[in-house]
Amino acid sequence: MGSSSGQPEFDYLFKVLLIGDSGVGKSSLLLSFTSYTFDDLSPAIGVDFKVKYLKIGEKKLKLAIWDTFVQGNY
Repeated sequence: MGSSSGQPEFDYLFKVLLIGDSGVGKSSLLLSFTSYTFDDLSPAIGVDFKVKYLKIGEKKLKLAIWDTFVQGNY
C-alpha cells in the first residue's frame, strides 16, 4: 500500500477522531503526539488534521488524526 511518488509506504491506515468537551486538551494531545511539543493552546475553531507515521514491529502504520470542535448536543 504505498506509491512510487516518494510517499512513505504503510501497511495499515487508522483514522482517529478526537472528540470531547471544550478545553479538555484534545488539541494539545494532537500537537504533542504528532510534533513532540506541548504548548498552552487556545481552543480550536473548526477542524485540525495531522498525520503520524509509526512503526510497530515490522508493520508501518499511518494515523490520520482529526481534532474537532463540536458545538451543541450530539
